[in-house]
Amino acid sequence: MSEATAWRRLGALRREGRVWIRAVIEPVLLGLPVEAVLWVRAVPAAVGTVTAALSCSAHVRYVSFVTGERQLLVLAAFPDEAALHDFVTRSTWLRDTASVDVSMVLGSLERGGMLAPWLGD
Repeated sequence: MSEATAWRRLGALRREGRVWIRAVIEPVLLGLPVEAVLWVRAVPAAVGTVTAALSCSAHVRYVSFVTGERQLLVLAAFPDEAALHDFVTRSTWLRDTASVDVSMVLGSLERGGMLAPWLGD
């Protein structure tokens, strides 16, 4: 297949909403070296409100509904640990949560399907 044909087909898939193109950027390159995983248990009637608030935060990279004791899995990045602390102690969305468990990310080996270059083949 020619390059022109491939571009034309890709364009058609994008227009139909079947393919989305997005960039995956290391947070540290954006000045956000502190990453955390949050497991959020929301008040059941407020899951939508909490999800909407988290989705609007500039710190949140990913929010997903999950099953189990908690309803939400959140991946977030911050400029420093103080900003993370403020996020999990002073954010308005906390009013509608029963608990938040926070784990600091020590290192990432894969993002968006591409292996980290330092891993080699």
